[in-house]
Order: sequence, then C-alpha cells, then structure tokens
Amino acid sequence: MIPGTFEYHSPSSVAEATALLARLGDDAKVLSGGQSLIPLMKLRLAAPKHLVDINSPPALAYVLADDGPLRIGGLTR
Repeated sequence: MIPGTFEYHSPSSVAEATALLARLGDDAKVLSGGQSLIPLMKLRLAAPKHLVDINSPPALAYVLADDGPLRIGGLTR
C-alpha cells in the first residue's frame, strides 16, 4: 500500500526540531530510522500529517568517552 499524504520536515538543528514538534503537536511524528513508523504508514495504521526527520542534526549522533561514563547519542549508528 501507499501511505497517505504528509508534509516532510528536515530540521538542521535540535532546537529547530523541537520547535517544529511543539508547533505541530499531535499532528507530527518523529522519523529517525523509520523501521516501525513507515510500515504502519504503508498499512494506513498511522497517518501523521507531518513527519519531522531528525537524522540531519549532527548533535544527536555522537560517542563521547571523556573522563566519565561513555555517552552515546540517540542517532548514533
């Protein structure tokens, strides 16, 4: 099946992404990997009006091993 229509957003920063999500509210879904959302959209079990793709902001993909605990960002592959 083909998903319904939606508006795609690709923010360039975490601040822009959070502002978009705050403004769009429940009409928006976050797209990071798409392994669960895209199949639901294809089956029309999910039909968001807006997709906010958070893969662009580099601030979410990091591995830090400085003095202290190992920190891994949410979008680290």
